[in-house]
Amino acid sequence: MKINLFFDNNAWDILFDAQIDLIRELPDNEFSLNITREAEFEIPLMPSGKREYVENVISKGKIITDRYFGFYDESLPFEEQRAGGFGDINNPSAGGRFIDERESALMASEANIVGPTKRPTGLFKNEADVSLAARSLHSVVLTCDGKKSLKRAKNNHGGMIVDLKMYRKGQSLAGFIRSELARIKKQNALMFTV
Repeated sequence: MKINLFFDNNAWDILFDAQIDLIRELPDNEFSLNITREAEFEIPLMPSGKREYVENVISKGKIITDRYFGFYDESLPFEEQRAGGFGDINNPSAGGRFIDERESALMASEANIVGPTKRPTGLFKNEADVSLAARSLHSVVLTCDGKKSLKRAKNNHGGMIVDLKMYRKGQSLAGFIRSELARIKKQNALMFTV
């Protein structure tokens, strides 16, 4: 079964430092690679080498931006819209998908920690983490920061959070992710069994 994987912005630090070839390490017949719309906001502020690494993987069409369906938010400029609308005939990937009930409930429960002021990225405080936490309910989130929203998603909702700090250079990334996912599923089966 294909593993749906989302990258937290901080995961790129380890992947870039280890110069992991994500296309080779995580083949598309085994992994679906994704980032959230919020993650796109963080890429331009990365140091140049890491930004080029990330943009190179994205340009190969192997990483898809996952957006929720939504309408235009009048409080934000065009380039800072989070939601995807209907898409268009020339760019259907610009559209969004429907949020599921669990994602929506988690985002609503975490809304109080999303800060009122924007950061240099154009995101509000904790906005990217809340978005990733919601995705962890159905997909693996690769991160180096399992605090706040991600920790609550993992501990309270069975979120699939993989701590990339446990990865060792030279180890198979795909093998590491599969092993961590098996451990998480076993742990969730014990914790969330009625």
